[in-house]
Amino acid sequence: MIAALLLEGGESTYNTPNDVVQESMTLTTASQQYWAQKRVLVEERIATLEPQVSSTDSELSWKRFCERGTGFLNQLLTRAIDRVEKRLRQHWNGNKALSKEAVRLFKAEATISLWLPISRDPLRFVVVPPRSSEYQIRTLEQADSSRVYQIGAPYITVFWRGDCLFVITPSCEFVSICTFYLDNPDTGRWWSDSVFPSTFAEITKEFAADLGNVESQFAPLLDKWNKESRLQKQLTELQAVRRSEVAWSSVHLPEAQKLEILKALELFEVGDPAAPQGLLLTGPPGVGKSMLGKTMADTVGCSFQRLTPTSLKQDHLGGSGKRVHEIWDQARQMQPAILFLDECEGVLGRRGSAETDALSTEIVQAFLAEWDGLRKTDRVLVIGATNRPDLLDEGILSRFGWKIQIALPSESDRMGILGQELKNIGVDASLPPDFGTLTQGMSGRDLQEVARSARRTAHPDLPSAEQIGEAVRKLRKGRNTQVSGQSKWENLVLGPKLMTRLKLISGLLRDAEKWSKEGILIPRSLLLQGPPGTGKTEIARTLANESGLAFFSATTADIKANYLGQSGNRVKQLFERARSHAPCILFLDELDIVAPERSIGEDDPLTREIVGQLLQEIDGVQAHPEHVFLLGATNRPEAVDRAVLSRFVERLPVQLPDHASRVRLLSGLLRGKKLDFPADYGATLLADLTEGKVLSGRDLASWVATAEQNALVRAFENGGPEQYVITLDDFSTAN
Repeated sequence: MIAALLLEGGESTYNTPNDVVQESMTLTTASQQYWAQKRVLVEERIATLEPQVSSTDSELSWKRFCERGTGFLNQLLTRAIDRVEKRLRQHWNGNKALSKEAVRLFKAEATISLWLPISRDPLRFVVVPPRSSEYQIRTLEQADSSRVYQIGAPYITVFWRGDCLFVITPSCEFVSICTFYLDNPDTGRWWSDSVFPSTFAEITKEFAADLGNVESQFAPLLDKWNKESRLQKQLTELQAVRRSEVAWSSVHLPEAQKLEILKALELFEVGDPAAPQGLLLTGPPGVGKSMLGKTMADTVGCSFQRLTPTSLKQDHLGGSGKRVHEIWDQARQMQPAILFLDECEGVLGRRGSAETDALSTEIVQAFLAEWDGLRKTDRVLVIGATNRPDLLDEGILSRFGWKIQIALPSESDRMGILGQELKNIGVDASLPPDFGTLTQGMSGRDLQEVARSARRTAHPDLPSAEQIGEAVRKLRKGRNTQVSGQSKWENLVLGPKLMTRLKLISGLLRDAEKWSKEGILIPRSLLLQGPPGTGKTEIARTLANESGLAFFSATTADIKANYLGQSGNRVKQLFERARSHAPCILFLDELDIVAPERSIGEDDPLTREIVGQLLQEIDGVQAHPEHVFLLGATNRPEAVDRAVLSRFVERLPVQLPDHASRVRLLSGLLRGKKLDFPADYGATLLADLTEGKVLSGRDLASWVATAEQNALVRAFENGGPEQYVITLDDFSTAN
């Protein structure tokens, strides 16, 4: 229908409005300055347009003109009807009666009007009947995009019985929509074909001056409407800029990364050939990769599809590739569009690897084909998020091109995130400065859980700073299942020199960010070496507990696999897990078994693989910005591979306990037990009895446990629990 006559390309907007928020007046960062400049530009355009829109009376002038200046339409209709009868008679082989009847019927119900297009998307125009000051604004569905027509130019439309028959363009050409016909009971249906529209087109040329006058009279009103439309778009954009500024203030990234993303989004929005068509976000879990992707989509105001393995993988081969094609087709139709793949290694993994099945391979191939089919000006951006980029297919990695690593938040960012999360749950608390240190190594997701946990604990009241701090400590302890709450400095029995060094290392690790800013080199590795049972494992747990860092421990069983390739991968995954929770302590116990000396012809391939990968990962720990403290323990340092041993810059010997240490150890072991002698006296006496013997802390614990068993047997034989008590004789028989 008439919708076939109008076409307009849509104008892009910078954002999709959600809420209007009050902007910050203090500019302290580069991204705040960026948004301030955006606001100033939009406000300047608004200031220019507002007086132009409010100072014109063009609408009143147009109504007056329509009332007196559109009468020529009736004249055009009359002349055309007068002239069409002769042409119909010629077209219908001289049938005069039929021609007269057709003209009579047409004249009785024909109407004529002006149609002036005012926009193409949506398709809108002004409809002006003859000699009327009232006009209508009509919106129609776009039916034909093959024609391009002039905005503001007059088009003459002729209707009959409510149906549009044809349109006469400003160049006096006709476009037929329907055809007038006449039904005769004797001879059937007679079609007029192009007789009516061609006649009207010819007559229209005689009114060229009138049509030119219509266009010139309408131009001021159209100009006003265009300016009003531009003003409204600028007002909408101003709101969008303000919302985007607030949204990006919640995205805690280094300022350089923020600006890099925002500038790239500007290019993407306008379809610049330099705009990215792929972005890979890497980083530990919980750092906000998904939130960043959604914020980018909201900033541009574009289509956003979140893709998961469930939405891509179909039940049979061929179905997944078809699904990928459908998703890309939808993205192309809804440009600008963002395709977001969270945990993208699950669907775009390396082809041919053990972790990739046939369906995943099909998805990868389909994605590559669709990605390569993008034109430089297409506004489709693929964003992938992963903490395992090594598992992605090489072809996919090369298509991403643009890669950004999202690190764990800094101290100031952690304070900002925690404050923001507390406000989100209705808590407006003032956080002590030490919370930045207390939350070291936590992701945004961790801080969100801290806020929620504190709120649940304090309900129905609001949480205090102490309760929030306790929620932080609770979250840390919940991760370190291998660390007991009893692993504290006071429970360690070590020499003063060793204890001082361990406490210094703990303090440096606990406040690594602050010490690093002062130029202090934070230790990255330590090897504890000494006889079995001297408490090396307990030292590791205490170091983790007192420093407040996450703790990961690995043994040979955790690392060594059955096949070549698997052991190296396990080592790699262990270090990646540690890096994703940095700062943390990674403890390798029995290092001489995990990484034994490689001897030509004697070591097995699995050991070579483990040691080789271990060396690469240790070097990676020292090179990566994430602070992973590698702690090793062995009672046979000479059996550790020399290359691995050389990576431990500092080695601390853990000696067998001397007399004073044995007294302390025994006092701790006897504490809380039912004794028939004073605990302090007994501890000293027992320490004297062990003089000259090579005993470790584990040996002493075993000695006390055996004495306890002796007392238990005696109590069982003498009548039950009431008879239970440990005597010094129980130690004599246990020794």
